[in-house]
Amino acid sequence: MRERLTAIGAATLLCAAVSQGQAQGAAKPLVRATMPNDIGIELLGKALIYSFSYQRMLGTTFGLEAGFGALGGGSSSSNTTIAFVPVSAKLYLIPKDGTLYLTGGAVLVTASTSSGPLDNATDFYGDVGLGFEFRSPGGFLFRGTAYSLFAGGSYFIWPAISIGYAF
Repeated sequence: MRERLTAIGAATLLCAAVSQGQAQGAAKPLVRATMPNDIGIELLGKALIYSFSYQRMLGTTFGLEAGFGALGGGSSSSNTTIAFVPVSAKLYLIPKDGTLYLTGGAVLVTASTSSGPLDNATDFYGDVGLGFEFRSPGGFLFRGTAYSLFAGGSYFIWPAISIGYAF
């Protein structure tokens, strides 16, 4: 009889400890849930050299992103501007603040020039990638991504690093 009471008491304490540990783990929400917006700069990446971006989370596993990057130069007789407008979606694979994600989208490229082969051209290319993101509770955001950029039956692998702020 005494052994049964000891076993029941030990099992009760074990269940209470496990449920208390689960409650403490569940009390910390994902930063993506509490700070669903982020802004940042991506170096290299979808816009080839740099782009500024804004992302909005729709839930805790799916986000939509839009960005802008531009290059330009010229002289007194001619000038050139090339603008990149990337639009993409991210699917987060792990329910943690540091997680792998899959991304995919398209980049609109428009060139305004008074000379050369890009005479006021507009085109787009696609991108897919695998990356890692970390969002800190203080708002710091880091992403590293390996993209595959593709257009016209060709593709190439292109890296990216992003830093930003979540709010």
